[in-house]
Amino acid sequence: MGLRWSDTKRFVHPEVGELELYCQLLLEPDQGQSLLVFTATPGTESHDKLALLTVVGTDRFADAE
Repeated sequence: MGLRWSDTKRFVHPEVGELELYCQLLLEPDQGQSLLVFTATPGTESHDKLALLTVVGTDRFADAE
């Protein structure tokens, strides 16, 4: 298993706005598989926004009539 770091990536999420995340690329060369992992530094605004998404993502809204 290999690990590669890349630069900071910026994303705009429709619920929480701009996120500044680090991207890690995990490689499994024997199987030809890879996995991207995006993380935010604890204590940053982006980290707080990701925590908010865990709540927003579980909310269920009633259908508007």
